[in-house]
Amino acid sequence: MPSIGPEIQVACALIWRNGQIVLSKRHAAAHQGGLWEFPGGKFEANENPIHCLQRELEEELGITVDTARFMFQIPWDYGDQAIRLWVYEIEAFVGEPQGLEGQLIQWFHPDALKSLAFPKANEAIVRAVGLPRVGRIYDPSLVLEPAVWATQPKHQSLLYFRGLTPGRELEIAITAGLERGHRIILTIDQLSCYQPGCGVHLRKTDHLTEALARLNDLNDPWPVTSGVRDESDIERQRSWPSDAVFVSPVRETPSHVGMNPIGWARFSELAAMLAVPAYALGGLCPDDLTEVNNHFGYGVAGIRGFQ
Repeated sequence: MPSIGPEIQVACALIWRNGQIVLSKRHAAAHQGGLWEFPGGKFEANENPIHCLQRELEEELGITVDTARFMFQIPWDYGDQAIRLWVYEIEAFVGEPQGLEGQLIQWFHPDALKSLAFPKANEAIVRAVGLPRVGRIYDPSLVLEPAVWATQPKHQSLLYFRGLTPGRELEIAITAGLERGHRIILTIDQLSCYQPGCGVHLRKTDHLTEALARLNDLNDPWPVTSGVRDESDIERQRSWPSDAVFVSPVRETPSHVGMNPIGWARFSELAAMLAVPAYALGGLCPDDLTEVNNHFGYGVAGIRGFQ
């Protein structure tokens, strides 16, 4: 039964140091007691998410946040209470984390997180660990060699070989991208070229039953992504597995001639409904990442501005 009370606002963080992530263990008597969680806490009156996070981490762990980057929001209904997590990523802080409220804290390698017990609302955060902030979409009309294109980005990217026919050319490009440390998403019709380390992009035109069967055969591909333009898309995809979603078109773009851009305010509204990281897509370039984060999105993606 859904909760009928007000949504409780909570800020929490994925905190990194030397390739590890610090977690807190909830007190046994607390709601969702005995489970691991990403440190943070509830908003106080008139607090915004980042101020709440800074205060909570100082009170709970004794650290001062230097920089925090927004990740995504998670609206979640446990039945007895509804919450909204505002999730941030922290790579710079001052102080040594310690359990100032008597809670157990521990550092973990990212690979260990999947074996730990978390509150259900935290599971999407675990799935988001290591997700690149920039998504690059291949366009055969703009780039001649897929393998060369896959090795061009200097920083880790999410590569989407859209429109590339399955075959040796795609296989070579996938290998080149994975060797450079990039993440790759393939469409259902490209899965004959699947390699360990690839994810899958689900499209509206995919037959869902067949697509899910193919996913089950792949032993947990990551990430699994999809795309939305409005609330009807979000509702239609509620039953789809999803680690991240492309929201478009934010601005006018030659790839979607005649389609009205949704703008930043609308992007923020849709991103808040997803419960997974949102990539802004359409008329953007990598330099727009800060703007995306300012509008509560996770990453930026595109075609022409990313070649």
